[in-house]
Amino acid sequence: MPEAPTVEQARELFAELLPEYGPVRAVSRFAEGSVTGAYRIDFADPDTAPAVLKIYETDTRWCAEKEAHVLGFLTDHGIDISPRALAFSASADVLGGRPCVVSSFRPGEMLMALDGELTPAQHCEAYRQLGEVLKRLHAIPADGYGYIHREIRDPLPDNSTHMARMLERRIREFRERTDDPALADKIDAYVAEHASAFAECRQPVYCHGDVHEGNLLAELAEDGTCSLTGLLDPLNMHAGDPLMDFVRLDAFSMKGDPAKLAGLLFGYGVSAPEDAPGEWPEAWRTRMPLYRIALALEIHNWFAIIGHTEPLPSLVDALRELVGETAAVD
Repeated sequence: MPEAPTVEQARELFAELLPEYGPVRAVSRFAEGSVTGAYRIDFADPDTAPAVLKIYETDTRWCAEKEAHVLGFLTDHGIDISPRALAFSASADVLGGRPCVVSSFRPGEMLMALDGELTPAQHCEAYRQLGEVLKRLHAIPADGYGYIHREIRDPLPDNSTHMARMLERRIREFRERTDDPALADKIDAYVAEHASAFAECRQPVYCHGDVHEGNLLAELAEDGTCSLTGLLDPLNMHAGDPLMDFVRLDAFSMKGDPAKLAGLLFGYGVSAPEDAPGEWPEAWRTRMPLYRIALALEIHNWFAIIGHTEPLPSLVDALRELVGETAAVD
């Protein structure tokens, strides 16, 4: 995690990047992730809106470049609850040569922090608004399938080829980091047996890549109105099947909650099944398990890399369940 800047360092940085904002008054931690530190910057002029400064390590400069680019992309395409990129430095001297991105400050609290305070109706409303945002984002067509840096990197023409490339890499990495090669074989066989479902996605769209309640801001008014105010951290943006955003959101935050799902689908403009209102549309169900496998592999491999071993057994159990194998019993 990058070291927090002092007020003096922030003043020098903003005098160079955004001199029109005036002197910096205060620096406070806003949020933090695995590769960045994010700080709220308040200015001496009370009429100047706060900003957010995200600092990256020097070996993750590409992350800062992508964040600045993607925030601009979202603004240009009318995703107005995403922060606006205000400035970017590939190597800020005052930060020891580290890259940084300055963005506008979005009001509200993390939806995750509000979760216990909200009624089912308020959850439904917040997710309805999220569904509308994702519908606008997913309406932006892409020229191919693949990860995004400035452009789509090594774009592929169809979802089947794209997912084959992704899953081949993730299964290979799983083999290298598991003591259960038989499970890796079962995952490989399951994917091969069901891979034809990937072709159901015929048009790539821009996906946020990390939609969950820890990256969503909301405000709760005195009259009980819940408003979604921010969609943060689009560093994992890619071009692909929009269902990948829904699978991640469900795994991290929704967890099958019927009120959240109802709001999300209504806002997205998709009808819930009449006989099963708490379930995903039938047309999506053949490929969603495949994306759940891809996500579980991604998380397992990442935790194994950084040495966060505690969640690994539950991820392995989830993978066993997804491929139809009964989880091992101690």
